[in-house]
Amino acid sequence: MAGDTKIQELAKVDLHDPVLIQGLPGLGYVGKVAVDYFIEKLHPKKYAELYSGYLLFPDGNLGINIFEDGTYSLPRYEFYAFSEKSPNLVFLTGDAQPSVTGQYEVATTVLDYVLKQNCKTVFTMGGYGTRSQGDVGSVYCVVGSGFLGDQLTKHGAKLAKGGAVTGAAGVILGIGRQRGLDCAGLLGATTGVYPDLEAARAVIHLLVDLLHMPLDLKDLDREVEDMRKKVEKIKRAEVEELKEELGGEGEGKDRYIT
Repeated sequence: MAGDTKIQELAKVDLHDPVLIQGLPGLGYVGKVAVDYFIEKLHPKKYAELYSGYLLFPDGNLGINIFEDGTYSLPRYEFYAFSEKSPNLVFLTGDAQPSVTGQYEVATTVLDYVLKQNCKTVFTMGGYGTRSQGDVGSVYCVVGSGFLGDQLTKHGAKLAKGGAVTGAAGVILGIGRQRGLDCAGLLGATTGVYPDLEAARAVIHLLVDLLHMPLDLKDLDREVEDMRKKVEKIKRAEVEELKEELGGEGEGKDRYIT
């Protein structure tokens, strides 16, 4: 263990060659939404937490998160184990990104821990910024090996052709590859909507198919559709409100609202 980054074990788990799936706050909250969905639906067992002075609030401050029941906690990563189906899975989520100077230490601590459980494969999830609405629903991937690239493209992913994956989603892939792990990043195309449920849904569908997770995604599709309808309803209401404010001025002319 380096610095003050440490892992606190909460329970013993018996895992066989687990796959690590990481989703943290980031562009469109894609990875965070996706991993939280898996945790909600699969009910994996929380067995460890990671704490570090490098886990900061978005404004760079240190502090505690306060929950609805009045309790509080330091920012943390949480490890959840799902061993009811092969491959076994470890879900890693959290409420903060490490600072730039702490990315290596936190990622190394995570990998040291899951390597003890004989983890051989790592997937990270995040957003892929795009300005094209036509790209929404696509999943781009970055891979550490041609084999993983072939597997992911067979399941509908597109290989990213340049750019960078920043933050925890990228650093852990880089260090993981150096450690000999099979690593891939799954990036849902997003225009930056917060949270981007469409992008998260695309990543979820791909991983469920790839890893044969026992999940029925009809609820997810319905939830995304309900959210889309709510957003459209809000937008229509805003347009009507603006029309009322404008009154009859310019009546009979086309009016474009952006």
